[in-house]
Amino acid sequence: MSSQILERFAITVDNERAEIGSANELAIALDVLKGQRDREVLNQLRAHLAQIIANGPGLMLVLKSLSSPDQLFLIDAIGADLAQVISNAGRLRDQLATMADQEVEAALLRTLGTGGLRRLIQTAEELGEVLEWVYGQCDNLLLDLLGLAYVRGLCRQAADLAAILRGLSPALQESLVENLGWSFVASLVVDGPGLALLLRALPAESSQRLLGHFQAKELKSLIGNAHDWQYVYQRLETAEAAFLVNLLQEE
Repeated sequence: MSSQILERFAITVDNERAEIGSANELAIALDVLKGQRDREVLNQLRAHLAQIIANGPGLMLVLKSLSSPDQLFLIDAIGADLAQVISNAGRLRDQLATMADQEVEAALLRTLGTGGLRRLIQTAEELGEVLEWVYGQCDNLLLDLLGLAYVRGLCRQAADLAAILRGLSPALQESLVENLGWSFVASLVVDGPGLALLLRALPAESSQRLLGHFQAKELKSLIGNAHDWQYVYQRLETAEAAFLVNLLQEE
């Protein structure tokens, strides 16, 4: 059974030489230096940082050892290899969950770019989970980088859009559904549970706008039976439930 030989790269600090071959070794070296010479070490290893860090957990480990300016430097140094290092949406989510600096968060998203983000985020559920850990303008940045057409393509049913909306502020929820188009949003609703999930994810005003795209006959057909009605009703705010009842009584 053969084992892979770990390639190591030399650094020199104050005439002392060391070799770094893994994220763990790099994090230890940075912790020993206590932030005093971190940039010097990163500069010496710049061409090999993606190889040394290797994966998402490695990136998280090294970033924790750095100040915000040096985190920005590391992300820039990894550059086009960042998506390969992070490797999947779950690890992107975990990385974002540990970040407290929005500037660093934005730099991570911009460095991944449209291609990297689409490579990592391939389902609505994954997008929703990532959105839960980005803040402020980074929510908008992530959606802009993915592109409206790509986000629309992730939404095959109401539950998909609901998963995305849950990770957004009310203002961004309204903006996204406006951009997707209410006709498209309404077309995702094919049954009572789907309607309930989408109404639950939307602010009350937007929920009422969505319901307004259905006639009473259509809503009765969607909700279908007492069991589905209970499922829907239990997931609505009081104002949404009252609005729905009034619509159903209009026929």
